[in-house]
Amino acid sequence: MNDVSSINQLVISKFTEIIHANLEQENFGVYELAVTAGMSRSSVNRKLKTCLGKSTSQFIREVRLKRAMELLQSDLATAAEISFKVGFNSPTYFNFCFHQYYGFPPGEVKKRILLDPELTDDLKVSIPDQANDIPTVKASGLTDRTVFSRQNLIEGLTIIGAFLCLTLFWYFLFFRQATMLDVPRLKERDKSLVVLPFKNLSDNPENQYFAYGIMEDIMNQLFKIRELKVVSRTTGDNFRNGTLSASEISHRLGVNFILEGSVQQHDNKVRIIVQLIDGRYDRHVWSEKYDCEIADIFMVQSTIAKQIADELQTVLSTSEIERINKVPTKNMEAYNLYLKGRFNWIRMSEEGLEKCISFFEMALAADPNYALAYSGLADAYYIQTRWGWSSGFKGYLKARECALRALELDNKLGEAHATLGAVLCWNDWNWSEAQKEFNKALEFNPNSAKIHQYFSEYLDIIGNNIEARQQINLSLKLDPASPAAYFLSALYYYHEGKFDESLINFRKVEQLGGDTMAIYWNYFNIFYWKNDASKASEVLQKISSLKPPEEGNSFKVLEVSNYSKINELLKQLIDSELKKTEPAPLFLAKWYAMSGKKTESLKWLGKSLEMHLPGLPGINNDPDFELLRREPRFKEIIKKMGLSEYYNLKVPIKLKAK
Repeated sequence: MNDVSSINQLVISKFTEIIHANLEQENFGVYELAVTAGMSRSSVNRKLKTCLGKSTSQFIREVRLKRAMELLQSDLATAAEISFKVGFNSPTYFNFCFHQYYGFPPGEVKKRILLDPELTDDLKVSIPDQANDIPTVKASGLTDRTVFSRQNLIEGLTIIGAFLCLTLFWYFLFFRQATMLDVPRLKERDKSLVVLPFKNLSDNPENQYFAYGIMEDIMNQLFKIRELKVVSRTTGDNFRNGTLSASEISHRLGVNFILEGSVQQHDNKVRIIVQLIDGRYDRHVWSEKYDCEIADIFMVQSTIAKQIADELQTVLSTSEIERINKVPTKNMEAYNLYLKGRFNWIRMSEEGLEKCISFFEMALAADPNYALAYSGLADAYYIQTRWGWSSGFKGYLKARECALRALELDNKLGEAHATLGAVLCWNDWNWSEAQKEFNKALEFNPNSAKIHQYFSEYLDIIGNNIEARQQINLSLKLDPASPAAYFLSALYYYHEGKFDESLINFRKVEQLGGDTMAIYWNYFNIFYWKNDASKASEVLQKISSLKPPEEGNSFKVLEVSNYSKINELLKQLIDSELKKTEPAPLFLAKWYAMSGKKTESLKWLGKSLEMHLPGLPGINNDPDFELLRREPRFKEIIKKMGLSEYYNLKVPIKLKAK
């Protein structure tokens, strides 16, 4: 054995000794091993990759499993008891890992040895259990009468020299590694990835919902890891067809890693294949195949998330590990219904939300304590009401009830905290409590584009333009193909008086297939303040042509060719709206304010307050109401919404209509 092999054996033996000393600690992982060994995580990873071709988490798991095999052969405890002795927090997960590693479950160890005694030697392991078992280099024993010859002396000095070399190497390896031998660690900004839609390899094409659900669950596990930056699902869905190379996807999204996968389901059996690709170099990093019963699906998802974190040299906190390992439900029927609900959720249509709500309710009928189903139901009711697909405020009340129930079952659900914060914001106008919920949401799920988006809306309402911009930019980094996030980004630029930037973002929304009518109304506002009567008129003509037939074209836009008549456009809008059976108070208040008519605008704002319209708080940071900001009645409305402490007399309108 050469010196390098001896050194490698010594290092591996030392790692094994450390793991054995902490065998029963289920949270003992890569970070703890590196700290105990006096090395950096990257050094430990590199050493194990070089010597054994394994990742650190894989090595730790195999040491645990080999020790479990020894204990099973000794017949001193049951398989369940042994699972805890070797650091597995679940006997079921232990059985899964043991079967995957050895090819048979732990309960069959004694049976297989009885059938074939020769297997005993094959199953025994040679991992040192005590420090005394670590191979050492030592000289042959010498008696007092030994006479040293020249050859003895040379051999002795050679052995001593080898020992000193090993000692020095050990010192540099463990204590100087970080400064002299270490390679640069991945920086936080490098730990970015996108999860592409998993392929459905099942015989039944309708099982696509299951493949999608597994993909989203794994992605949601990754969302919980603060060091990772995971691009949201809506952006990943744009690359479903797989026509671009990994490097092209990486470049377009500004991420370094790509996770691909496939799912095959047959009866109660599931096969998941995943691979991690370094998109910068189009290089394969890691792949694995998992065969399991559907009842073990959550443990497999957690294993995949932790393995990816390990491959990206990510330190997982105890709370992150706890949340990743959490089993959301033991009822597989409820889980299957939940996945169908999430699959309909992604359609983001009125019909899709109706089906989504139905599936979530069926999931809760199967498992009344399914926190994620309550959280999904809360968000569905919130969106349904927020987007005007349900009348009145019952949707907000249902959303609050479901979010509170979800948090009662699991108070670390970031999505539920975010939905509750949104309801407190738009329905309750309880700004301080809303902020608390958004802070909790980001604490538990820092990588959710939706949470950053919801929080940005709150910050925009209270007039915190700087932080609203920061939050929506974070949302766009995590979901760069989100029409909703670009729409809000455009709106915030408008609120800052940055009309050109606002136009660019609204055009991006249009390219991404956003709500055309909403986009055009904002185009009109921008062109109005930019004094571009011609373009403002063109936009109104398009709005008129886009109206559903049942609404009719209730106004005909005048041809306006000079700035002095631009207010004629507002007059037409106001006259048209007043002819409706139920005119929109906020629209009228805005148009009257923009045209300089304070009394009429305040009248319609008063009606909006009486109706408790959710959008009313937006006037606090809306430059269209600048004319009213010193009016006592306007300030009184602000006060009744609880926004007095956030009230600014001035909002930035840089251009004025003439």
